[in-house]
Amino acid sequence: MRFASSEITSSTAYRLLTSTVVPRPIAFVTTLGKDGIVNAAPFSFFNAVGSSPPVLVLGFEPKVDNSVKDTPRNIIETKEFVINIVNEALAVQMNICAGNFTQDQSEIEIANINVTESTEVKPPRIQASPVSMECKLFQHTALEGGGCVIIGEVVQFHVQDDIILQRDPLRIDVNKLNPIARLAGPDYARITDQFQIQRPK
Repeated sequence: MRFASSEITSSTAYRLLTSTVVPRPIAFVTTLGKDGIVNAAPFSFFNAVGSSPPVLVLGFEPKVDNSVKDTPRNIIETKEFVINIVNEALAVQMNICAGNFTQDQSEIEIANINVTESTEVKPPRIQASPVSMECKLFQHTALEGGGCVIIGEVVQFHVQDDIILQRDPLRIDVNKLNPIARLAGPDYARITDQFQIQRPK
């Protein structure tokens, strides 16, 4: 079956993307509003796209009423955010933060999440996250349908000591990192079934 983007609804395009581009890593993003309220929300239109400088990309859909979500609005206004990697222990709290809350509500309070101060940015990082990346806005592109793409430059990496296998060259123990990944609908995946293929030299 063929689907031409010009002939389908944005809802169908969303379902095609989220059902086939899987599994997707989850960015648990903490931001700070101008009012000082800490916002925490998960997004799976997320990936690493460069290392010099280290940059991450986030894609945001608009709200149902086509307004801008709190997270991208905060990032655009303050130019700072933190991406926290979600492991299985954080799954329930992460899911709570995916709910619809008003701008004056802080998800970290609702989900009972402990945060700690960041080093170079004002938004806090999630204490229980195995990896947190402090970011500054690198580039912002508005999309025609009301969403946007944000690229952030990582200025600080916070990595829990127990997931580091070796320092030079750096190797992370993915089993101790224990990340979860997004599929479609309510479905998630664990990184528990792995295999290796050596890259050609």
